[in-house]
Amino acid sequence: MLVEGIVVLVVIFCLSYSWLFGFWDRRNVFNVKFEFTRQMLNKIIKNQHSQDRFEDLYRKYKSEGLVGFYTLFSPMLLVTDPELVKTVIVKDFNKFHDTAMEAKEEVDPLFAPNPFFTKGMEKWKELRSIQASNMTAVRFKEIIPIMYKVAQNMVNYLTEKKIEPVVAKEFCFLYTVDNSCSCGFGIEPSAFTDPENNFVKYANSENIFKPSPFTMFCRFSFPKVANFLKLRVLSEEAEEFFKSFVQKMIEYRSSSNVSKNDFINYLIKLNRKLKEENKQAYTNLELAAHCLTFYVDSTETSSNQLAFFLLDLANHQHVQDKLRKEISSISKCPTDFDLDKVSSINYLNMAFNESLRIHNQTGMLSRTCTEDTVIRNTPIPKGTRVFIPVGQFHMDPEYFPNPEKFEPERFSEEKKDSIPKYSFLPFGEGPRICVGYKYASLQIRLAVIFLLLNFTILPSNDDGKEEIILDNAPVLTPGPRSKLKFKPIDVY
Repeated sequence: MLVEGIVVLVVIFCLSYSWLFGFWDRRNVFNVKFEFTRQMLNKIIKNQHSQDRFEDLYRKYKSEGLVGFYTLFSPMLLVTDPELVKTVIVKDFNKFHDTAMEAKEEVDPLFAPNPFFTKGMEKWKELRSIQASNMTAVRFKEIIPIMYKVAQNMVNYLTEKKIEPVVAKEFCFLYTVDNSCSCGFGIEPSAFTDPENNFVKYANSENIFKPSPFTMFCRFSFPKVANFLKLRVLSEEAEEFFKSFVQKMIEYRSSSNVSKNDFINYLIKLNRKLKEENKQAYTNLELAAHCLTFYVDSTETSSNQLAFFLLDLANHQHVQDKLRKEISSISKCPTDFDLDKVSSINYLNMAFNESLRIHNQTGMLSRTCTEDTVIRNTPIPKGTRVFIPVGQFHMDPEYFPNPEKFEPERFSEEKKDSIPKYSFLPFGEGPRICVGYKYASLQIRLAVIFLLLNFTILPSNDDGKEEIILDNAPVLTPGPRSKLKFKPIDVY
């Protein structure tokens, strides 16, 4: 009986194995069984950065176009051909309109309403439109004078440092926090001058953007398990801060009849309109979630990208000199740069794109197949999670020769058309392209203009090269050991 029982168990195990890990075999899709799970667990154990989670799969199996893989028992799909990327994120968008990431309101009530996590076409459109209302050219022309003030505060802050090394990420975060609070919530910029600034204190990177590697692994691989275990992305401290802040702000503006031309005022007017139309208005909790979305989208990734860009300029003085020369040829006064002038600086656009390519915040794009479909004669069942390895495309020598080299000229008018479409995806592409990418680009480029007209940006050490050390965060982040020095131009 014991032997028979063991045989039955072995047979059941083999059949279960064959069924669970035969998902892609039954669909004639090239696949690997344990490679990805082993790689990810190894990164967690060694506390390594997980930005390049698809590096090995892409390097080994790029020619396949579609690579099936598993996270333990969950079948997923990696798209390694830019032409197939177009199918997923543009051509067949209606069949892939949801991201693969998930957040539940009962676990993360302020994070879940972010359009990045939202499921369902109509709900996604509704939430995206709220954020998009603050991202128009008309709106940018209104807020650019506010950004001037914030950028000048940054210049004053660095001037007072007297060429002392500063942590690149930290002061860039102060800059984006002040822009977000001033442009979004009508708050006087004070991040550079007030060490007790509430947003820096309660809504900093540690509280909002650094869940544990285990939490992110579960969110990526087993979202249902993550929700069951109530693994939060947003800290409770940051959640309470935003809920309290928005409630007080709405009460103050209502009781004092105060109206400002900012994002929170747009939300108040939107709620008033919904009530007049006898429609369901947003609760204070939902309004707080919308405010958090704006704050998150306009601070963390923007500050990371600005920090990387400045580190790149410090390490490539010839690029910095050329860029400063082009900026100065337009004007030596940074407040002369309106929206049109900022956009017209060709070499700035080229250098920024190159920094985006090498230090990309996205790392990957994800989609969930929302109805049975076929890609290149391959059946993709509804519910399949699909991933696009943006970081690997950006560092692929087939698309970008000498990919480790910082070379803005690859994005020149003469060369940029040679870059294969959908191999450069710094903000995504298609209908789900990052809603705040124009705002992020504006505040980053404006910061660079102010800085280059006032300083020479230098590495913090004496060997002329600043090592870019990554922090172990969910998005690509320069660590605290990556520092810069800012030498006033008149001293140079």
